[in-house]
Amino acid sequence: MSGNVILDTAALAVSLFNTMLLLWLGIVVVSNAGRRSWGIWLASGGLLCGGIFFLIHTAILAQGLRQATGDLDLLWHLGWLPIIAAPLAWYVVMLWYAGYLGERQNVFHLLHRVGLIFVAFCALLLIFLILAVGSLPTFQQVVTFGRTEYVPTPDTPLLVIVYGLYTLTCLGLAIHALRHPGPSARWMGELARRRARPWLVASSIVLMIVGLLVSAFVVLLYFASPALIGRVQEVRVLLAWFDLMVSAMIAIATILIGKATVSYEIFTGKVLPRRGFFRQWRRAVILAVGYSLLLAATITFSLSPIYALLLATVLLITFYALLSVRMFGERERVVRELRPFLSTLPDGQSSDSMRAAFESLCGNVLNVRVAYLCPLVPFASALAYPPTRQAPRDISMLAAQFSNSKEMFRAVLPAQFGNAVWAIPLQSERGLLGVLLLGERNDNSLYTQEEIEIAQATSERILQAQASAELTRRLIELQRGRLAATQVVDRRARRILHDDILPQLHTAMLSLNAGIVGDSHDSQNALTQLTDVHRALSNLLREMPVGASPQVERYGVIGALKRTLDEEFANAFDAVTWNIEPDADAHAQTLASLNAEVLYAAAREAIRNAAKHGRGGEKIRALHLCLNAQWREGLRLEIEDDGVGIEAANGNGQGLQLHSTMMAVIGGDLKLQRVGERTRVELFLPM
Repeated sequence: MSGNVILDTAALAVSLFNTMLLLWLGIVVVSNAGRRSWGIWLASGGLLCGGIFFLIHTAILAQGLRQATGDLDLLWHLGWLPIIAAPLAWYVVMLWYAGYLGERQNVFHLLHRVGLIFVAFCALLLIFLILAVGSLPTFQQVVTFGRTEYVPTPDTPLLVIVYGLYTLTCLGLAIHALRHPGPSARWMGELARRRARPWLVASSIVLMIVGLLVSAFVVLLYFASPALIGRVQEVRVLLAWFDLMVSAMIAIATILIGKATVSYEIFTGKVLPRRGFFRQWRRAVILAVGYSLLLAATITFSLSPIYALLLATVLLITFYALLSVRMFGERERVVRELRPFLSTLPDGQSSDSMRAAFESLCGNVLNVRVAYLCPLVPFASALAYPPTRQAPRDISMLAAQFSNSKEMFRAVLPAQFGNAVWAIPLQSERGLLGVLLLGERNDNSLYTQEEIEIAQATSERILQAQASAELTRRLIELQRGRLAATQVVDRRARRILHDDILPQLHTAMLSLNAGIVGDSHDSQNALTQLTDVHRALSNLLREMPVGASPQVERYGVIGALKRTLDEEFANAFDAVTWNIEPDADAHAQTLASLNAEVLYAAAREAIRNAAKHGRGGEKIRALHLCLNAQWREGLRLEIEDDGVGIEAANGNGQGLQLHSTMMAVIGGDLKLQRVGERTRVELFLPM
């Protein structure tokens, strides 16, 4: 174009660089959008308009401005359409991003409404001046500029003035919208705006400077055109330098826009940025630099097309090979990072291994300052990072917020949760497992979507492993205790049968034999001894472990409990009150046999404890029992008594520990608490 090989190569390379990056951004933004709203389409369209302009610009530069053909004249006129559309699209996208185009109102809504109408009118006027009036000089005049006298076209000064005012207004109002955003309808939108605002404002300022320079340069050439006749080479060098400067500034603006797009996902609608998206952008920049320099050099040095094609092929294959190597390297790095806390979970089930996995997650993967793993399931314990900190105890409010929400995470107040700023729900097929609280990162950067997903999955696995380990430990301990108790009961039964009952039976048989001979006194003694034997056998049977009850399958949980109270505990309580909701009774009839048996056994154990320990050794003490059954997203059964309580009666609660473990196995829960003057056992089996 100018005759200077280095200058022409640089101008062509920068133009091709802008073409590749703008087209890449435009396609990727709309392809990776979580929800393709009109704002996403407009943002992608604006980037594609810029890419199309530089596509045309590259084609014109490659021709060297040597001759004016019909195709170049068509490209010259079409190239101005994306130049006009890009500032308006940028302004509208910034309005959409800053929250001015939604239903929520802002004090500057009127200003931007008037400004939008004004710039839309200017855009239509510019298109009218170019296509209908012919105010844009032809490509023939551009090629012969400096060689022949410039022939003014109608309304060219108006075109230049309107374009300069239009560009300044669009970009100035875009900067104002970014500096004074409205309320964000997008969750975490305020944080994304705050992080991305410097990059977007900087890119808008660069584009505004470009608009000012273009307008000033066109005005200068318009008035200085008579003095430039005959100075063709100087004019071409001047145009090449100016084109290179403007293209380089637009390249800077493109990189700034790309940085905001991939680092904070401002146009894709994603809640969190993705680490892979940023890496793909970085590779696209590297490819664009190498590819544009290579092709520009092959064009300006007039290499044969076959050599240019071969060089481009070698470059693409080399880049693809390096990309494959980096992908395998990233996979190995990810596995290396995840191995410390993934390999410990299946093998070691101790609390130390769980803590080591959690600390590896927080320190090596998340690089977080503070973190807390707060469980909501039985048998799982809270973890804190660093270990010197204490995890928050009360997270019931957070649990209530997450119970009916599909949010990936939620912002929390650092003062309430030990300097944690984000709360991540941990879910399972049975509901909410707990909450992971995370503070700021040590480098103050945002968490990526991959990191949050890894943290969520790992924390869920840690909680499940903790619960499984504690559940297994309790079952083993309880099984050992039951075996020991069974042996004790068996030996005691043998001793009672051998030492007490058998001698009494033998004595009774002798007394009956003597009574037959005629001694009525011996007969009376025999009856008394048989009565004592009957009582001893009854007490022994009562203390023996109870197996599965066939009544549950026949009458259901509620019906089986009623029959148990009527038959087995008929004289254990002074009064029994039943509060059974119809829905609870109906759902209790539909429980699976295993769940119904476990629930019945736990309820029977609670009733047995109340009967055994409720009076606390005072036989004359009144004892009342109340049973409540409700259906609240699951079957909730409450067994209350007004006795002294297990602790006051020195009960060890070993039976309830067993049934609490069995309830956890089927996904339920058992709670024992003292409510005022009453002892309550609450059984809950979720839907």
